Amino acid sequence: MNFQSDNQSTIFPEIIEYLNDINNNSAPAYGADEITLLAKDMLVELFETDLKVMYVSSGTAANSIALSAISPPYGGILCSDNAHIGGDECGAPEFFTGGSKLVPLPSKDGLMLESEILKYLDNHGLHGIHEILPSAISITQASELGTVYSQNHLKSISDIAKKHSLYTHMDGARFANACCFLKCKPADITWKSGIDILSLGTTKNGTMSCEAIVIFNKDIQADFERRQKRAGHLWSKNRYMAAQIVKWIENDRWKNAANKANDYAKNIKNIFNSNKKILIEYPVDINMVFAKIPPNIQEILIKHNVLFNPWYGNDNLTRFVTSWDTKFSDIKNLEEIINNL
Repeated sequence: MNFQSDNQSTIFPEIIEYLNDINNNSAPAYGADEITLLAKDMLVELFETDLKVMYVSSGTAANSIALSAISPPYGGILCSDNAHIGGDECGAPEFFTGGSKLVPLPSKDGLMLESEILKYLDNHGLHGIHEILPSAISITQASELGTVYSQNHLKSISDIAKKHSLYTHMDGARFANACCFLKCKPADITWKSGIDILSLGTTKNGTMSCEAIVIFNKDIQADFERRQKRAGHLWSKNRYMAAQIVKWIENDRWKNAANKANDYAKNIKNIFNSNKKILIEYPVDINMVFAKIPPNIQEILIKHNVLFNPWYGNDNLTRFVTSWDTKFSDIKNLEEIINNL
């Protein structure tokens, strides 16, 4: 029973089959092939707008290259105090931007607060050029704590950004899960909510290794190929990256997978709620459950080969993550263990 991370999940079999199918012939390099063009058309249809897309192999690369396009070396990038770009990317955003400073702001349940953003911006400028220049806001959707920004919340933050001449970036490592929770279209929580650039995560939701930088704002599209090349992420055989997107989107495979993972996380939440000694720490919006579990119960779970991760913060805090390939039998086995405590 593995509930450690959706990064450990398997790949859609349709992707494996498709990669094998397209491997019979050569094709133009660097994105000039038919499959890359098809994937672009499918993304345009999915997001209901014209866009530019670049494929990279990791979320860290997607976030860092995206941020390099919207924040200068002397810029500041506002983010939540538990954002992935701040705590789990080894300084890559600062490196790729040439020195931009991440500005972590207090959040609630992982979500940025308009009041904290305004407090920072309203108190900025006293020292003139001696200060960093606020240049971007990076929003993690869904958050690192498994919570989701509503469309109104996103629009409110992007309105603040535009009023202060800042760009908005979205780290969408679990974007599909957020869409499914909100029961909305991808357009609703991206460009329609004022997002300029999106790191679209697919690896946690069925692909092998494919993160897409989706650029909605035409003002920041011009030199993106050079940023991708300079970062070492310009794929010569790009068709193998794009092929993953084709099968990810096809037949709403991305949505079905994310819905399943979300539903199984709700099942785990309900199982834990049946035991008064286990406390759910944050709202369970997507496929992650954060729960305070007493050490003796954690030991019992471990003895029954239940895999999960301890988490930062309060004592005994744990994280359980479901995936598109989580087995229903694992959910039932977990329920039996908890019921027999």
